[in-house]
Amino acid sequence: MKDSSSIRSNFINGVFWGVIEKFCTLFVGFFITILLARKLLPSDYGLVNMLYIFTVFANVILDAGFGQALIQKKYITESDTNTVFYFNIIFSLILYLLLFLLSPYIADFYRQPQLIDIARVSFLMIPINSICIIQHTLLTKAMKVRELTIVSFFSSLVAGVVGVMLAYKDYGVWALVFQSLVLQFVRSIILWYFSSWRPKLIFDIKCIQEFWGFSINMLGVGMLAALFQNIYTVVIGRFYNVTDVGFYNQAQRLESIASTSITGAIQRVTFPVFAEIQGDKSRLKEAFKKIINLTMYIHLPIMFGLISISEELFLFLFGQKWIDSVPYFCLLCLASSLYPLHMINVNVLKGLGYGKLFFRLETLKRFLMLLFIILTINYSIFWLLVGYTISMLISVFVNMYYCGKSINYSFYSQLKDLFPVFVCTFIMFVGIKFANSFFLSSVYRLILDIFLAIILYLGSSYVFKVNSLFQLLNILKR
Repeated sequence: MKDSSSIRSNFINGVFWGVIEKFCTLFVGFFITILLARKLLPSDYGLVNMLYIFTVFANVILDAGFGQALIQKKYITESDTNTVFYFNIIFSLILYLLLFLLSPYIADFYRQPQLIDIARVSFLMIPINSICIIQHTLLTKAMKVRELTIVSFFSSLVAGVVGVMLAYKDYGVWALVFQSLVLQFVRSIILWYFSSWRPKLIFDIKCIQEFWGFSINMLGVGMLAALFQNIYTVVIGRFYNVTDVGFYNQAQRLESIASTSITGAIQRVTFPVFAEIQGDKSRLKEAFKKIINLTMYIHLPIMFGLISISEELFLFLFGQKWIDSVPYFCLLCLASSLYPLHMINVNVLKGLGYGKLFFRLETLKRFLMLLFIILTINYSIFWLLVGYTISMLISVFVNMYYCGKSINYSFYSQLKDLFPVFVCTFIMFVGIKFANSFFLSSVYRLILDIFLAIILYLGSSYVFKVNSLFQLLNILKR
């Protein structure tokens, strides 16, 4: 087992490069999104996103089970990696063929005939992705986050340039389709370049059987997550219209960029770290406590800050035609405001190997989402997302309770430690709302709000001696 200083060093290094990756990808993706959104129509985004659930489902089946099993296993062999590699390729081709044949039925479900050709081309992402899953898994397990940063940045950059060029040549929805294909293709090439692993002619069915106990639970969780993360796109596309899907997905895209910019980097690193120290509950608790407090200190004010400037932000970035996305964006930001609490808690459970408990908690979370969909679907998209927000907040508290029990860090203790962060975020939010009543110009108000948010949040953190502020400063110094 690695010593504490080694794990801490790997974690900080991983988070550092992960944050750089997220912000580089954020910058590229943000700029590309603005250019595309100003050229393309909401209906173009709606058509592509109607298919997203099928692509995600297929990739989850390929990766979520055996990929995470390879990360969780301390020592992996050539038989393990080669068997999973060939299994993924064969299964991806079967999945593509199945989805190719189902494309007319998918188009009928959404009542959009043009989806047939779009689907058959878009689904090529599945076999392309299958050839680099092992490379990505091994780099993640070794916490080679610098290499993953380069992969993410350059694949996003190249794909973004291709998408923008096609959009401004009036390719419409096909600009988004080929952007996604180029992203997966370039990503695969760079992953093969950085990974020293190469396939050999080895296939052992016993490896699949060995991973099955852990993988089946991770696969179940991954499939539930894929279904319910995209179920609102399906519901809105089926019961409302393609333009509404575009408004919703633009709000979701911008919220996702913000909510995962920091936490995504930490999520990728925490699972391997927690798996490494799974045998020492006291060390695990201490690592969990520090990570969760620091992450929430950064994440929570970002989400509430975005809620407070949402209208000005959409007008400035995308223009008046996207203004209907604002209410959806605010609700999605509220729903993800506690995302780190959910994400890091479940990574503890995965690190400890509690696959069954993890699966049961995720099943409960999805049940709540489905219940609120049934209760709100006959009203409007706004109330549909109100139900989603409530279900997400409830599921976070449930995860906090059960994970806390597993490492002797109670739900009450977690909230108590986070209380100063909630107070500082509240002060920032109220201050921005108060200042907005005195300024009319959206551009100047947006600039003022950003500076005011930073001053109010850091200032109140210093006054109240919030530990996470000083912890963050110490990390930056190191």
